[in-house]
Amino acid sequence: MISSTPWAPGSSPSGPPGLSPAALTLAAAAAVVAVLFLLGLRPDLGAAVQGPAFWAKAAYTGALAVVGGWLVLRLGCPGASARPPGLAFAAVVGAALAVGAGEILLSAPDARMDVWLGDTWRYCSANILKVSVFAAPFIWLSARGLAPTRPVRAGAAMGVLTGAVGATAYGLHCPEATAAFVATWYALGVLLCGAVGALTGRYALRW
Repeated sequence: MISSTPWAPGSSPSGPPGLSPAALTLAAAAAVVAVLFLLGLRPDLGAAVQGPAFWAKAAYTGALAVVGGWLVLRLGCPGASARPPGLAFAAVVGAALAVGAGEILLSAPDARMDVWLGDTWRYCSANILKVSVFAAPFIWLSARGLAPTRPVRAGAAMGVLTGAVGATAYGLHCPEATAAFVATWYALGVLLCGAVGALTGRYALRW
């Protein structure tokens, strides 16, 4: 249960509490370990990291993680508005989808489904959810100093952050490189984690 007292009684608050960097680091490490042991690294990883597609994918999921963390902080402070990070999340996903849509439109008609679905769309989002399970305990631990008053939304935000961390680690395994694929199926994996987080938060974050 996340603490309802973000600072000690009688002390003067120095500002809103933040997420624990140590716990976030452990979450990222746990996700990477999960990829290594459950899925394995993509065989062409050495070559992939030398190209822009790998880093563009990491930038997308990293941006989702940053916005997810911002959303967790806002929903963990009573009275704080979650609208700015919510709009930022929609903007990141929307921009990625727009780029993906443009990529599809510029592709040959008979190649468009391959650009969107790739070879792994059936299990990409599920794999992100699987990897995120290992990061989740540390994400929730990182937020223990917060005081959420909207448990479902706060849980969803922690799920989104967890999913984004898992999706970033999953990029070490996934060979898909098209913007359309990543924008769609990676985002779906993150949103699935958000749904699980919302359900968990409904019970785990109740005052």
